[in-house]
Amino acid sequence: MMKKGQYTLESWMIANGKSGQSFYTEKKDKTITALAVFHKRKVKTERLITITTGGKTPDAQYITKVTLM
Repeated sequence: MMKKGQYTLESWMIANGKSGQSFYTEKKDKTITALAVFHKRKVKTERLITITTGGKTPDAQYITKVTLM
């Protein structure tokens, strides 16, 4: 059962994850930081670029690595 305010996977991970665990998300780092403040947790965020080369042209996308403190 989800606690109040845990409507997304990111929110659930921040609220219930153990220190040292990390996960990746497509949300911006400022959104993740706001969720961490709401749940009174400290997080470290890193912006990364992923490149998919499955098609004719490569596709680049920003993702955020979140490490729980």
